Amino acid sequence: MGAMALVLFGLIIFFVSSSLNRGGRGDGFVKDGPADFSYAVEKVLPSLVKIENEGLGGHPNIGGSGKEEVEIARTSEGSGFFIDREGRILTNYHVVEGAQTITVVTNEKKRYKAELIGADVLTDIALLKIKPDFNVTPANLGDSSRLKVGQWVIAIGNPLGLDFFTSAGIVSGFGPPGPNYIGFYEFIQADLNIEPGNSGGPLLNPEGQVVGINNAYLGPGTNIGFSIPINRAKEVVDQLLEKGSISRGFLGVLGQPLTQGLADRLGLEKVNGAMVTEVLDGSPAQLGGIMKQDVVIEFNGQPVDNDRELQAKVYETPANTTINFLVVRNGKKTSIPVTLGELKEHTLISQKTLRQCGISFARITDALAKRLGMSDSRGLIVLRVIPGCPAFEGGLRFGDVLLEVEGNKIYNEADFYRLYSKLEPGQQMMLKVFRDGRPLYLTIRQGG
Repeated sequence: MGAMALVLFGLIIFFVSSSLNRGGRGDGFVKDGPADFSYAVEKVLPSLVKIENEGLGGHPNIGGSGKEEVEIARTSEGSGFFIDREGRILTNYHVVEGAQTITVVTNEKKRYKAELIGADVLTDIALLKIKPDFNVTPANLGDSSRLKVGQWVIAIGNPLGLDFFTSAGIVSGFGPPGPNYIGFYEFIQADLNIEPGNSGGPLLNPEGQVVGINNAYLGPGTNIGFSIPINRAKEVVDQLLEKGSISRGFLGVLGQPLTQGLADRLGLEKVNGAMVTEVLDGSPAQLGGIMKQDVVIEFNGQPVDNDRELQAKVYETPANTTINFLVVRNGKKTSIPVTLGELKEHTLISQKTLRQCGISFARITDALAKRLGMSDSRGLIVLRVIPGCPAFEGGLRFGDVLLEVEGNKIYNEADFYRLYSKLEPGQQMMLKVFRDGRPLYLTIRQGG
């Protein structure tokens, strides 16, 4: 091989290597992973912000005021990123939930008061805005539908008080954030650190495009994080900018997935559909004639595979829309038209529904208590909390460990519901929970 050929060969190797290191395939991903992620991080760094949520929190009376609970100032932190040059910022709803004042801190350490433009609790997305006195560099929003299992992603945020901490891993799957999540949304699952404070920060591909919003983690020490796909966030942002709110349909049923045994017993041809386990009193479903043990197999002519898909179709349909539900009842197909209600009108869930769909618990094992940093295995771990129920409104979240109710130690679910049932409608009940290595007090209102 001549000298000129060797030079040309060397140049080809150099440019191919450089292209891979900078995500040069042009589709937002690299085949085997780049040598480093500095290109992606440097590209998005000017877009990042820290978000300080300043509000009031309920705490037990320690000052002898005679009140059961006093309100004291508290500040929590999260992350976010600019999405346009006008100063709009995308983050999680739970980052700004309950805030009296929202402060945004830019990468250059400049501080600005932020306005909450709108939020959607079901998708956990919030849109903020500041009045910038500088040239904003918005993040480049990618296409989350192109993500595949095994591809590299990078999470950036402010975990545990750190400034713009970066963590990388691969996409390990798509699905709900934890085995007991009851919502219908799919999340991006990746083997990287998403700790408290990371919430609201961007999840990047190696080209520096935002493909998700950091949202949750499976548990301390698991290194399994979950992010909201950016395509879903784009849809929410468009509606918030256009209307200022999200209109969601409300049907008023609880459902469960089918098994082969249930399908055979109910006279179904396939193991497809959403089995209705409960119909809420006064709901559109009850008024329209849907009954327990009905199996919904079509939604306006579209097939329904399971209860999560039915919930998704209902929530994604505007209120006051009449939908034709095809159900199987006693082995026969029946068409039932139902006009959907407005979800926000039904956020107060009764005590009966609370037990069925508001919260579920599991006993703490010695091994789990040790992993969570608890001194003993007393208490119940929260496996699910439905957005809109009193427990969710009070701040109870997946992964919390319930220790006490009104000063009484809790050992099983019966202890909790016995104390909850004694409340009058509208009355608040104080809980002591264990979260992120420390005790925390919350209140739950009796829905009535």
